[in-house]
Amino acid sequence: MTNGFLNDLPDLELPARRKKEKKSPEPREQMVRYIKPRCPKCNSPNVPVYDSNHLPIRYHKCADCGHTFKSIEENYQGEKII
Repeated sequence: MTNGFLNDLPDLELPARRKKEKKSPEPREQMVRYIKPRCPKCNSPNVPVYDSNHLPIRYHKCADCGHTFKSIEENYQGEKII
């Protein structure tokens, strides 16, 4: 139900609104999946890296039991980075 008062407005011929383009997410190659290592001997999460000069190999030493071990970094698909 209109009273007709809007019928007298001039047509301004404005351009149609453009749809917003969706920004594509960043490529999956830039994602990092991190799994905190645990000591294989005592299962402690307190295992700092003491040497990582040989990336992607990192050497850890458990702060609780003193056990040393190494971890190998892999990419998201499970392939080695080497």
